[in-house]
Amino acid sequence: MKTSFLLLGLPALGWAYPGMLGVSSREEALEFLKDKREAELEERQLLSGLIGSVAQIVSDVSGLLGSVASAVNPDNKRPEPGFVFQAPKSTDSRGPCPGLNLLANYGYLPRDGHVTFDQVIEATARGFNMGADLATVLLVFTILADGDIATESFYLGSDGGIGGLNRHSTAEADVSPNREDFYLGCGDNHHLSSRIFQQNVYYAATDSSKQFTLGVMSKQWAANSKFSVKNNPYLYYFPFPSIVATAAYNFYPQFFSNGTYGAGGVANYESISSIIGAQFDTKTGDFKYVPERWPAKGWYRRSTPYGAVQALTEAFTLIYPSNPISMVFPQLQGGNFDAATALCYIYQGINSITPLALAGEEQEIGAGVTWALGKLAGAGLDLTTLGCPSSTLSPNEFLYPNATQKGGPLNPPASVQSNVGNNVYGKTYFTSAPTKPKCQHSS
Repeated sequence: MKTSFLLLGLPALGWAYPGMLGVSSREEALEFLKDKREAELEERQLLSGLIGSVAQIVSDVSGLLGSVASAVNPDNKRPEPGFVFQAPKSTDSRGPCPGLNLLANYGYLPRDGHVTFDQVIEATARGFNMGADLATVLLVFTILADGDIATESFYLGSDGGIGGLNRHSTAEADVSPNREDFYLGCGDNHHLSSRIFQQNVYYAATDSSKQFTLGVMSKQWAANSKFSVKNNPYLYYFPFPSIVATAAYNFYPQFFSNGTYGAGGVANYESISSIIGAQFDTKTGDFKYVPERWPAKGWYRRSTPYGAVQALTEAFTLIYPSNPISMVFPQLQGGNFDAATALCYIYQGINSITPLALAGEEQEIGAGVTWALGKLAGAGLDLTTLGCPSSTLSPNEFLYPNATQKGGPLNPPASVQSNVGNNVYGKTYFTSAPTKPKCQHSS
């Protein structure tokens, strides 16, 4: 009883002696305690009203097991002979994209995580049947903003804490399917968040399909985007990274399903959890982050390529509408969406990304633009093929407007240096919702 009374008395002690809470005045102590109560209440409501007890989480996971794919092509079984899983070394670069991490773990990409344009085009097609046009769009912007144009290469995580896919608001963005926002995670935008995947499991478990369908991922988007809008003051959805982040939700069923989604394939728990590296702990109900790998009992990639038009269409007609948030993307303002026109915007907006990667000298910027447009044209993504009008928009302020504002790629929020490096596996990250950055969240 003495312990209970002591705990009950801590708020009063904090009010009487503000220094105990690390603040200098009673007003600051009051604000601190108010924020703390609100965060605790929100967390209790989340756990009791949505996810439930550990026993309920265990039950949810158990209820998702057993879905079996049908109509698979034996030639699509992965991994192929000669591609063996190896857990990454501490010196290997891994980051926010589970699919690319997995391909490096099997040797489809260089195991050290330093990859090139051509290697990723081949590996994503061979491993997941990603269309060359979609892969090209993603790669052009990734290399311009996060990599090296001369070698057409980039790091899957970071290079000594600098650049790579971990770089915020370039190709990676907030409102990820299962990562925390950069600001709320104190720079950790690349480890699997246990509490977000718990939420994802809940939506799958309460869906009649018992799978991670497009409908389930739409609910996941709605919950994550509402949380970010409420708690992240530096949420600024730049058009290109927002396109990537939104489409990542449909990547789960479309690329991570066992078989072809919608044609006999199953977006089952066994496939999704293994591919994103979520290892369930039945004692705690949490998910430990482990190296990404294909399921052990046979996994088959989709039988048809999944390209840019389908990805954009599903992202902005099936995922995004569940909770539209502010986005500087002209097509979404009127409620209508056409993927070809959206690709025209991306093509014509290419000029706005080059200053993020280049020194700003006119000759270098011109060379970067020429390289990028050449790559897009090579994948059939040029003005003529797409039928783009020459006056679609002024490109310089479209894809990365106001890039220097706080939260933007040229002025990211504060972070902890240890959080911005490469992935560290075998730990559990974010067991509770970071409504305020705590900067200490792994165990």
